[in-house]
Amino acid sequence: MFEKLSEPSNFAKTARQRLQKPEAKTTRWTLMPQKDVYSKKITSEEEQKNFVLVLKDRLAFFPEEGETFKLIHNGQPRKAKIESYPCSCRGPDQPHSHYFVKSKGLRAGDRITIQRDVKGGGRYFLQVQHHPRRT
Repeated sequence: MFEKLSEPSNFAKTARQRLQKPEAKTTRWTLMPQKDVYSKKITSEEEQKNFVLVLKDRLAFFPEEGETFKLIHNGQPRKAKIESYPCSCRGPDQPHSHYFVKSKGLRAGDRITIQRDVKGGGRYFLQVQHHPRRT
């Protein structure tokens, strides 16, 4: 079920390549497959900085960092890409990166859903459910 990292064929693979699996993923938090959908609640930081954080375990859902893709919201396509910034929120001994997609107009409490186009072509659809007290 899990790959052995000590096997020679896995030495050259990056962490992201090892995480990518073609089959749908399920987590202990949900029994629904998460293959073609990324969903989360927008935080105040995301509202202030005009982006959507992408959890590290869901990076494989999106194209490679820096590669552009079409993000379609309300029928309007725009170019988007996964970007990152270095962070030391866990302390100076544990530097890491946070990944995000820029997106204006989101407010804290909104629930966003990004769905991969099943037809392919590098298209993703963004849906926003606005928080009832923030509309």
